Amino acid sequence: MKKFLMTLSISTVAAFGLTACSSGDENAESDKKEEKTEQTEKQASESKAEGPVAVVNGEEIPREDFNTRMERMKEQYSQMGMDMEGKEDQLKKSIVDQMIGSELLIQSAEDAGIEVTDEELQKKYEEFTKRFENEEQLQKALKDNGTTEEEVKEQLKMQIKVDEYIADNTEIDVSEKELKQQYEAMKKQKEDVKSFEEMKPILKQQLQSQKEQQAVGKLVKELREEAEVEVKI
Repeated sequence: MKKFLMTLSISTVAAFGLTACSSGDENAESDKKEEKTEQTEKQASESKAEGPVAVVNGEEIPREDFNTRMERMKEQYSQMGMDMEGKEDQLKKSIVDQMIGSELLIQSAEDAGIEVTDEELQKKYEEFTKRFENEEQLQKALKDNGTTEEEVKEQLKMQIKVDEYIADNTEIDVSEKELKQQYEAMKKQKEDVKSFEEMKPILKQQLQSQKEQQAVGKLVKELREEAEVEVKI
């Protein structure tokens, strides 16, 4: 099954360089340069690797998709001024785990036989197109990402199925007590906090989101325990 990752196309140029060590310790600086060289060579070797990064119940996760997501994450970290040195292996594992989790949810949603109506799909697609100012910007984004409206609709259709599968297999409940506890904690951290009734919708959304993430994480863990997963990176 072909999968698509639709994002706005943003060109980013990141410049990386070595600066001279002000301490004058040439040996230490030489060691750092050697380490950098080894890391660069390792990254170059990995980027040329072939074959899937993982196989989930016989379904391969393409290395190309992984490389694209990896580069995107590295760009984001760079834009935020975060140093990735020594953290790439951890990032790779995190990305592969996320992709495995997505594949497990997709497979489970398909196995559940969830149907999507034309009305549901059209509504989802209209929500998607609202991200763009006009039709020209939408078409440019499609072209830049090498995809089409039909392919995006297929992706959105799958997203609807996955969302429904998650809803059917998780239970999210935010109690009044939890909302009040969250509100009291907020009052201790900030001054001039609005009344509880005014903050209640915002707090409920935050707690709902937190619980959904935890529930999905638990669901994916359970699915993975029962699945045949082979990581190849």
